[in-house]
Amino acid sequence: MRFVSYPEAQALEKAPGYDGLLGAWPSFLLHDRISNRYWSRLYTDFPAFQFLVLDDDRVVAEGNTVPVHGQPATWRDAFVNAWEGDGTVDRLCALAIVVVPDRRRSGLSAHLIAHMRELAAPFGSLVAPVRPTLKERYPLIPIDDYAGWRRPDGAAVDPWIRRHERSGGRILGTAEEAMLIEGSREEWEAWTELAFPGDGDYVVPGALEPVRFAGGHGVYREPCVWIEHRA
Repeated sequence: MRFVSYPEAQALEKAPGYDGLLGAWPSFLLHDRISNRYWSRLYTDFPAFQFLVLDDDRVVAEGNTVPVHGQPATWRDAFVNAWEGDGTVDRLCALAIVVVPDRRRSGLSAHLIAHMRELAAPFGSLVAPVRPTLKERYPLIPIDDYAGWRRPDGAAVDPWIRRHERSGGRILGTAEEAMLIEGSREEWEAWTELAFPGDGDYVVPGALEPVRFAGGHGVYREPCVWIEHRA
């Protein structure tokens, strides 16, 4: 297994496994307007902080980070901070860790977190707006309550929060609008292949909170849990 930084990874975009990364998220998550404004620029403006993981020349994971100054309020705020802020960079912000389906639950994510910590070493810390894996099973539970759930052994109930904590991270807090997805009824039906016949709150597969419809317009506010790693 080896880590390949961009732009070295450019020639590997067609490697087996890369396409598996592209469909890792529910399709509605690809429509946050602020992140879409900047995402492609990660690879041109901050190439050293984007990387792929190869196993026998097969792409099995990708990691994305961006240098920021101060603690971003939300995941989407990290993009504005990186491109429009004017402070001195003092930490690295994780944006995404994506692993191909057949390598999940293999412990690979711990290696990606460790690599991000290495990238963050010049700045002193890595902050991660964690998308808690199992929150979609509990969309009616407030994120603050969910983030505090613990097993009898004291470890976090959520496996992604637990992985970060076992890698040395500590919870800083939560944000209720890490992502903001808005669209018409027709757009939401195309994104989810579900019907939304009237106004109200809908539980949508893959969503951490209900999607609220009013006047034929759907709004989804996705929360996150901020975790800090000292580099």
